[in-house]
Amino acid sequence: MVPSAVRQSPSVPNPTEAMKQSEQRKALQIFLVLCGAYVASQFYRVANAAIAPELMTELELSAEAMGGITGLFFFAFAAAQIPTGVLLDRYGARVTMTTLFLVAVLGSITFAVANSGLILAIGRILLGVGCAAGLMGAMVVIARWYPEDRFARLSALLFVIGGGGTLLATTPLSWAVEIIGWRGAFIGMAGLTGIFAALLFLLVRDGPPGKSVKEDPVESWHEVLGGLRTVLRNRQLWLVSVIQFVGYATVLTVVGLWGGPYLADVHKLDGVARGNVLLTLNIAVLVGVLIYGRLDRYFVKRKWLIVAGAISTAVILGLLAVLEQPNFWIATALLLLFATVGSYVMLNHAFARSVLPNHLIGRGLTFQNLAVFLGVAVIQSASGLIVGSWDTSSGPSPEIAYRWIFTFLAILLVVAATIFSFAKDGAADRN
Repeated sequence: MVPSAVRQSPSVPNPTEAMKQSEQRKALQIFLVLCGAYVASQFYRVANAAIAPELMTELELSAEAMGGITGLFFFAFAAAQIPTGVLLDRYGARVTMTTLFLVAVLGSITFAVANSGLILAIGRILLGVGCAAGLMGAMVVIARWYPEDRFARLSALLFVIGGGGTLLATTPLSWAVEIIGWRGAFIGMAGLTGIFAALLFLLVRDGPPGKSVKEDPVESWHEVLGGLRTVLRNRQLWLVSVIQFVGYATVLTVVGLWGGPYLADVHKLDGVARGNVLLTLNIAVLVGVLIYGRLDRYFVKRKWLIVAGAISTAVILGLLAVLEQPNFWIATALLLLFATVGSYVMLNHAFARSVLPNHLIGRGLTFQNLAVFLGVAVIQSASGLIVGSWDTSSGPSPEIAYRWIFTFLAILLVVAATIFSFAKDGAADRN
């Protein structure tokens, strides 16, 4: 006879399998927390689009000031990128993200209590610094908790879920503004951001049990500087940085800044109606991300898909620029097409990764990511100067001011796409 203990052994849980399942549950829990934190980061990026008219009226801000203040978030975000990378390597994502999100809490409160453009600007700077690790920190954690073959898929999912923050900054924000005002809305977001900071500290771990956070030997400062010099000599990285400087900035300048004022001044929409349109535009951006993700599989040369996306986006902006007094539905249809087609920017990071050797991925991606947010800061500030060149003391900005913004962005895209077309894909065949 077979002993009872032996007969029952198959039903005894396998300790290794149980440990693996526990680790998978923990990884999923951490991923969800990271997604939630990234939602808050995305909200702060674009929230000004929905409330810009209210801010300009209550605080007596000019169009130039509104554009400049909005752009400060991205200047601060860009300036914090390299220091944030050092902190992520030195102290880990858990501590770094928690600390920076507490800075974002302070920024949201400062923004909410602002009684002048200066205080509003300080709030935006604090928010930019506080959100600096929202994406990069999450990617560091994902890379340590999940196998390499799932990294791209989970990073895309993080981006799409994080897009919920841009949706939160549209109709829901407009509703909140009608009920508790924009100040109350930002106090509420400060509380939500604080909750995410607590969850990051309590639930997130830098790596699975037993896995070293620092697997690679620490570089000397001489090696670090040598790597930076190599990155700066990478011609392909400079070329993709040109399209990075313009691409995302174009989308955010319309969807994240002037879309709301355009709908208010030209099409006379109230707060909730503006929020509804902006909500739809942000959904279109996420749909575009998914579409380009599929298209990327069928293009041997990713470069040409990026160029096609940029030129198509420029054409749509050109139509918005030349059409005089288009009715609301035509204008909205063009804006939706713009938001969808303009989502090609998601491919730029993948292109940058393809032209970098493994040991320079961090420094190289950080470098081109600086171009992204410097571009947003510079181009949004410039767009404020364009609108401000018209006298708006007697009322709303004229339609022609917005048409010049569309023209400005279209020209920048054509120039950037032309320069980028000289780049060479890192992988000749990706099929």
